[in-house]
Amino acid sequence: MRRLWAVVCVWLLTLAVVPGGAAAAGRSEAIRHLIRARGLEARLLWMDLSANLARLDTPEEVAEIVRKAREAGFNTLIVSVKNHTGFVAYRSRLAPHVSQAQRITAWNYMPDGVIEYRYADYPADYDLLQTVVDAARREGLTVLASINVFTEGSTAHQEGPAFQHPDWQTVYYDVYRVATAPNGSTRRIDAFNGTRYENYLVVYTPDQYNVAPTNRWGADVVVESGIVTAILDRAVTDEPAPAIPPGGYVLSGHGTARTWILENLRVGDRVDIDQTRVEMTPAAQYTSSIATFANPAHPEVREYELGLIRELITNYDIDGITLDYARYSNVYADFSDLSRQQFEAYIGQPVANWPEDIFQVTFAGNTKRIVPGPLFTRWIEWRAKNIYDFFAEAEQVVRSVKPDALFTAYVGSWYPIYYHEGVNWAANTYIPPYDWASADYHKYGYATLVDFLMTGLYYSDITKEEALAHGGSSIYSVEGAAELSIEVTDGGTLVYGSIYAEMHAPPGAIRSRPDPTDFKRAVRMAADETHGVMVFDLVHLEPGFYDWWDAVAECFARPARAPHEIPGLRQLLRGR
Repeated sequence: MRRLWAVVCVWLLTLAVVPGGAAAAGRSEAIRHLIRARGLEARLLWMDLSANLARLDTPEEVAEIVRKAREAGFNTLIVSVKNHTGFVAYRSRLAPHVSQAQRITAWNYMPDGVIEYRYADYPADYDLLQTVVDAARREGLTVLASINVFTEGSTAHQEGPAFQHPDWQTVYYDVYRVATAPNGSTRRIDAFNGTRYENYLVVYTPDQYNVAPTNRWGADVVVESGIVTAILDRAVTDEPAPAIPPGGYVLSGHGTARTWILENLRVGDRVDIDQTRVEMTPAAQYTSSIATFANPAHPEVREYELGLIRELITNYDIDGITLDYARYSNVYADFSDLSRQQFEAYIGQPVANWPEDIFQVTFAGNTKRIVPGPLFTRWIEWRAKNIYDFFAEAEQVVRSVKPDALFTAYVGSWYPIYYHEGVNWAANTYIPPYDWASADYHKYGYATLVDFLMTGLYYSDITKEEALAHGGSSIYSVEGAAELSIEVTDGGTLVYGSIYAEMHAPPGAIRSRPDPTDFKRAVRMAADETHGVMVFDLVHLEPGFYDWWDAVAECFARPARAPHEIPGLRQLLRGR
């Protein structure tokens, strides 16, 4: 075994100095052989902050969960200590503690039912991170602290650090449809055939659904030929969801959108949903995102986030840091005056037509379309450079304090469209074959900056054949996305495929212990096709949800160390 280790290490070192795609493919294959020969496999459990507030708010509960994780075969814990709200679950000199939030709540699925947990009820002196670290040390598990980097508030609750610093907020190039009532009142349409989140107004059409896919906590308006034929205040009546009429639609509102419906629409009214608005909207007013994003290009924002990373790696005996949401909100961000100034400095010329020279937005039916302008690819490149530069700074912060600490990140695996988020998570040796990528875009791939990358293989189809049979692309399957993740990281880092447990259970199966067969298939596919697997999330394994701890244990029957626990391998990859 030692001889094999030495041979593969020499192979990797040789390939590290050989340029070109063939060498990269060789590095990837060498890493795979090395990991399999040593019997290594990363098995990570993600512990989301919001979903597990009630489950992890005492040392006794944490100790029980960490024990379960170790017995199920996990070797690494990722504990979320700063979520999208900007509030934190550790002792920080910079960020507000969870207990300081006054309006924010989260739904938690517990064995005895679903509860709405008030952040304000979180123990004021409670340090979740230290509690998890203590329990993990007793159980012999690696533990990393995860932070949502560029999210600093809850838009729905209008609370979080971004509301104390309005200039931090990202500004959206916001093009949207509005619903117009006969009295002239208008309301933003937040989505077409999308999820009806808190305070959302959503249009559901018959080409996508036969019945509105909504729960009872809202109001549904049935519209035929532009005329309101029925209004169902289901929050009061608990009526079944309405059928969507051919040639019509259902307008569904929750919260403030429900109120707008009830105050402005009556049966027999004509309602219009074709008018379009264009605005530059600050994050606090952008209801299409539950998170209030900060501008990644803002110097104060970057310094603040780096300060959080610095205090975590300095003050806690953690094995490393995981960056989540280290990105732009979406393709429509950030169009602030600051970003315009920085972009113009980057390209060395003023933007004559802002934002049209970047792109324009049109509607094709109910589908929003982006029409690239002459500066589109440079804009995409500039945003990727901003994120790359932040990662380079963050890595330096971590290494300067604790050289052997793990510096890691989570990203979505849908690389062909992930440029929407301003992120190039590929290796800088990978040349993207897409028309949105400039000649220099590849330079800002950050895979080689991290010790491992978790890529979300968040698809219900597990094999490529299943995805193709359902009319989709093979890359939108667990298997295909895993292969794509290995391809674009180009041998530059360890890759752990990530499984969203909820995608592998039938709808409505909560607290019914559904058949875990597909979940287990997905876990093994991710582990076999990458260098390990991350399971999202703890809540899904618990009795209050699916009770799948035994299913995980079956997947991890053979004990294994994680590749990132091998210092020599990490050093070898860092020396690439």
